Amino acid sequence: MTLKDLNQEKDLNQEKDEESLKKHKEELELNEKHLSLIYDSVSEVIFLLAVEPDDRFRFISVNRAFLAVTGLNREQVVSKRIEQVLPETAHALVISKYKEAITENKTVFWEQTSTYPAGELVGTVTVTPVWNAEGVCTHIVGTVHDLTERKKAEEQIRFLSSVFEQSADGMAIVNMEGNLLFVNDAWVSMHGYEKAEELLGQNLSVFHNEDQLKNDVEAFNRKVKEKGHNTGEVGHIRRDSTIFPTQMTSTLLRDENDNPIAIAGVATDITERKKMDETLRIAHENTRTILDKAPFGVVVISRDRKIKWVNDTALKMAGMENGDVMLGKNCGEYLCPAQQNECPILDKGQQVDNSERIFRRKDGKEMPIIKTVAEVNMDGEDVLLETFVDITERKHPEEQLNMFKSFAETSNQGMGWADIDGNIVYTNSALAKLFGEKDQKVPLGKNVAATYYPEDEQQRLREKVFPCVFKDGAWSGELMIRQTSGKLIPTQNSLFCIRNEVSEPIFFANIVMDITERKQAEEEIQKLIDELEQRVIERTAELEEKNKDLERMLKAFVGREVRMAELKEQIDELEKDVESGKKAGDMKT
Repeated sequence: MTLKDLNQEKDLNQEKDEESLKKHKEELELNEKHLSLIYDSVSEVIFLLAVEPDDRFRFISVNRAFLAVTGLNREQVVSKRIEQVLPETAHALVISKYKEAITENKTVFWEQTSTYPAGELVGTVTVTPVWNAEGVCTHIVGTVHDLTERKKAEEQIRFLSSVFEQSADGMAIVNMEGNLLFVNDAWVSMHGYEKAEELLGQNLSVFHNEDQLKNDVEAFNRKVKEKGHNTGEVGHIRRDSTIFPTQMTSTLLRDENDNPIAIAGVATDITERKKMDETLRIAHENTRTILDKAPFGVVVISRDRKIKWVNDTALKMAGMENGDVMLGKNCGEYLCPAQQNECPILDKGQQVDNSERIFRRKDGKEMPIIKTVAEVNMDGEDVLLETFVDITERKHPEEQLNMFKSFAETSNQGMGWADIDGNIVYTNSALAKLFGEKDQKVPLGKNVAATYYPEDEQQRLREKVFPCVFKDGAWSGELMIRQTSGKLIPTQNSLFCIRNEVSEPIFFANIVMDITERKQAEEEIQKLIDELEQRVIERTAELEEKNKDLERMLKAFVGREVRMAELKEQIDELEKDVESGKKAGDMKT
């Protein structure tokens, strides 16, 4: 091979090397783009820290999810030391975890709760050290798995459980074969047992004797399956076979396909007061928990309904990447499904404060949100500042709570609860009707005592009833309700206190029954008793007078008999004297 051939081969190899290098460079740039796209698209929070001397750490990069959950922008985070970004309460913990990861050269996990401009964030933090060729830790890669919504759902379930366990009424759920799936403590103690575990799986027939099963239970449950619910008196037996009457309210529970899956029942022991209809206490509340923290999405809207500004979270919720497309457009076209001239704030003057509303996405789909709207002045212009958070993930726990809410909604007894200040949180339609409210809806937030009870009953509630509920946990008795029309209605009330996990009172619950008919019946009975007593008095006086007449006649009769006895004795004496005279005469002759 000549020198020329060698040079040509060298040039050819160099060209191949350059082409290969160019190809690898293009592949590297493409990979970097893909990684960057993935980095900003994942829902997990990702951040990169630079490790500096003296235990100092600085944010080098964060993904879009980090900004979304904290409510911060990149200028507030990137190139900033962690002390300038993270809440002060988190500094000591996170620095110790970073040092642990570096010292032990391992990935470190921990759960952390922090407050940011977007609200409270609960998450599992993971950090991993990155080392250079010289064995020096130069960076830390971290992720945060957001647990905020799960924690809220768990709190709802715990609250529901505490409501059930603190109920004064017995509650049970059975499958369609009648086998027990759930019982609360009140049901267990009511029937003379000690633990729920010894009842689960047993058939409900253990709570009834043969006569009760035949005469009460079979007909009662048949109506439950036919109508979906039923209320009535059902006889029960305790563990020692003693009989006691209950007022039962049962509801047929169905799955999403409307197939019956279970029967939920509430039992109230009415041994001492058979005529009082005790029914369900509320299994679940408030099938909605409203966020009291600042939500994630932020939109500024002018008074002429034009969108002036949106943040990244609102864009993400709307399914858009470029906010410029929305700016200057009517908010009804992109965000709110309200019809033209039907805006709750601008047209109807409503207040929207932590209220559940509907958010419209770019693709036309709608999602549930918690929304707050405030009127503010921005740059000399009056605008609407709307903040909201997606609550789609909350809907699954709420569906569980709705199963228990059906107890209250199908009950014909008034049921409701208020916060510890007496402000109404929830009422069912039966209680709204009893209060005399139109459309059977009670305005939430009103003070129940001041609105629906006369002044003397308000004083009784303050001085006797509420203190008793705080102390003993429950109170039962009669109270007069003042309807919106001013009409007074006698009612039987069963109040009890709902407490949180640390036994702090958080709600008053009340089960209310209209006893007007019972009172009228009692008045009629009392009237009859009074009339009977008067007739007895009159009849007694009449009999006493006749008795006196008989006594006088008896005395006269006895006197006559005595006189006749005396005359008879005198006649006997005379006859003896005559007889003696005759004998004396005979002897002389």
